[in-house]
Amino acid sequence: MILQKMFEPATIKGLKVKNRLVVPAMHTNLGNRDEGITDRAIEYYLARAKGGFGMVGVGIIDSHPFEWSSPLELLLQNKQHVRRHAELVKAAKDYGTVIYAQIGIRRIWPLHEMRTFPKLSTIPAELIERMVASVIESAVRAREAGYDAVDLLGVGGGGISIFLSEVFNDRTDTWGGSFENRLRFPMEMLRGIRRELGDDYPVFFRLHGGEFLPKGYTNETAKRIAKALADAGVSFFNVTGGSHATSVPQLTPNVPRGAFAFLAREIKSAVQPQALVAASNRINHPVIAEEILRKGWADFVSLGRASLADPDWPRKALEGEFEDIRLCVACNECLDAATAREKEVRCLVNPKVGRVSERAPLPAASKSRKVVVVGGGIAGLQAALSCAERGHRVSLYDKESYLGGKWRASFVTAGRGELLNFLYWLSRQVKRAGVNIHLATEVTPELVRDIAPDAVIVTTGAKPRIPAIRGADLPHVVFAHDVLEGKVQVGPRATVIGGGGVGVETAIYLAQRWAPDRTTLSFLREFAAMENESTLVGQKHDVTLVGRNPSVGKGLGPGTRWVLRRELESSGVHTLAPAEVTEIRRDGVVARSGKEDAFIPADTVVLAVGYVSDDSLYQAIKNIVPETYTLGNAAEVQHAIAGTGAALELALKI
Repeated sequence: MILQKMFEPATIKGLKVKNRLVVPAMHTNLGNRDEGITDRAIEYYLARAKGGFGMVGVGIIDSHPFEWSSPLELLLQNKQHVRRHAELVKAAKDYGTVIYAQIGIRRIWPLHEMRTFPKLSTIPAELIERMVASVIESAVRAREAGYDAVDLLGVGGGGISIFLSEVFNDRTDTWGGSFENRLRFPMEMLRGIRRELGDDYPVFFRLHGGEFLPKGYTNETAKRIAKALADAGVSFFNVTGGSHATSVPQLTPNVPRGAFAFLAREIKSAVQPQALVAASNRINHPVIAEEILRKGWADFVSLGRASLADPDWPRKALEGEFEDIRLCVACNECLDAATAREKEVRCLVNPKVGRVSERAPLPAASKSRKVVVVGGGIAGLQAALSCAERGHRVSLYDKESYLGGKWRASFVTAGRGELLNFLYWLSRQVKRAGVNIHLATEVTPELVRDIAPDAVIVTTGAKPRIPAIRGADLPHVVFAHDVLEGKVQVGPRATVIGGGGVGVETAIYLAQRWAPDRTTLSFLREFAAMENESTLVGQKHDVTLVGRNPSVGKGLGPGTRWVLRRELESSGVHTLAPAEVTEIRRDGVVARSGKEDAFIPADTVVLAVGYVSDDSLYQAIKNIVPETYTLGNAAEVQHAIAGTGAALELALKI
């Protein structure tokens, strides 16, 4: 053991917890209406219990589903649901884990309405009373299923967070107006749970440390909320950042690790010694978790997406195997799938989630076979790793002298550095799994004949699309991925054609290219390292982004898109959308917006108009090796999360 604080035991209202690591309840969409909780969900939670987490939260369990609620919500509404949850609880406790049920009102309104800032005054008082009663009934069933505690959902646009908010709660009756009336919704739930289950049954609370909204409540109000709830019997607070409607980034990779732990520090100051507190948000590395605990900012650390990425995080941290932890890269694909798209949760870096058991190794192949993987991007690396884990003899080839493929361009833009961690982890794991790696080796039909493999997986990726624009072949026209990989020179004035994800990230990269990162800049300013501010920030490219879609960032997940749009604005990128480039000239581009043409001076023109699949190698060798597959962008241009998932699924078939 290297870091000891996170592995100290603790006690919450009589519950003995073996360490300070918590899996918070997260929206996974692994439930259904018949069983309440599916086998995949049970496997998901048990994998994290086995991995060594001290506490595991199950949920959210929607106490009062509406007609617009997802059919995949976790539920606890009848005896059959209780029996199914009891199976999970019993098995989790065998691993020595404290397991609790997060209950509450998932959504009062449909998701599309929540984006319009609806008001609570439209909700009948009778419905409010029914929602309160439903949560109390859920608590009773949770204890019946054997859960060690219940956790009231007070964040993320759930019912409680809406009632607590002055932004959303415009009621003037006993459910709104004053602080006490806005607090009444969760307090009535808490009183009802106490009435039904007694004072000794632990009740937890998931709390915003502040709404981060104009006219929303601040941390001072959050402290008042926490103190009132602690006085009423809440024994544990899991503190997260701002409201679902905030414009402050909280989960994307540009958020510094542990950035919002200060909120837990402040809540702890208000509720100790009555209750214990967990810090949340962007805590993915053991050193960050240990630091928060040693400083006394929190009693626990909440590892949400970090636990999704690696259920064995605690075991690896305990053994000091930090480099083997599959770190969450904050890509938000999980959030986008489960919350925005109402699909089962998935993880880019951990494709096992929701597909196969995470507690057991991949099933061994019936026969060890010689498998060749062509392409060292993340889809190819994942395919090679999964095949090797099944016992196959795997060789990976890449024509470049390095691994990573297009992923090498993903972590260059400021604030996206976390994405490098997945490539580093994959590169390390394939070597440990015994994969033979051949770099600077182009695979040809002749080489395939010489190798005589049993199966070939082609992951050669995609080629950049060249638009049918006059002048696209001029020498100062370059591709976005070449810019991001530092392969080309870019002049002072740059125009990026293409308003999708790659175009947006390239424009931000160029606009911020010559400036130090924010942490370094803050340090240099504090110590007055340079008298001239312009020396610190450097010269800027004058960047214009031209997109055909009125809304730039199409193709990015909704959890990331709005953050990158803000980065565009703050970086000073000029955006012209909707517009279409009609001609590229030696000194700039002509773009048509509506019925008018505009000339944009440019020394460099960057193409970011998408990719086309490249399956030429597959076509050339498919008749040489009958068992030849395409994967990743070689099969179809897709998000990386689809590629790693398909890689695992293919490996299970070989």
